Amino acid sequence: MPLLVSTLLALAAVPCAHAQGNAADSSAVQANLKQMEDAWVKALVNKDYAAVGNVIADDFAGFNPEGKHLTKPQLLDEVKNEPNTLSSATNDDMDVHVYGPNVATVSGTTTEKGKGKDGKQFTRSYVWVDTWMERNGKWQCIAEGVMESRKKK
Repeated sequence: MPLLVSTLLALAAVPCAHAQGNAADSSAVQANLKQMEDAWVKALVNKDYAAVGNVIADDFAGFNPEGKHLTKPQLLDEVKNEPNTLSSATNDDMDVHVYGPNVATVSGTTTEKGKGKDGKQFTRSYVWVDTWMERNGKWQCIAEGVMESRKKK
């Protein structure tokens, strides 16, 4: 009887230990993806096209704030040809959902400040959701949807 109880307790503990391991892995993925999102907006401010291209998968599919479908080359062209100059871009309210060992979404808001090509100052806010996939040990954004936030009245 004591052997049966010990065996049952040990078997009951295995799923708990596995769940704790998954939670730790999930927390690490969440932190990593938030850092990657922050690096992405920093790269936009610095006009670092190589850094932007590095986080975007070759088979990326997204929508820009105007609702235009974008592939990776089209997104990079938009970044390269951006007529405005950003002085800052900050992510807020990032929420990461890990769906498996190699798939996650990150949603959040970004506030950009800068000057338009006309020299006028602007502040813009966007809401977005990015889908990330880890392939060959590297996380990349495979899909994105962005829209400009409406101004508060």
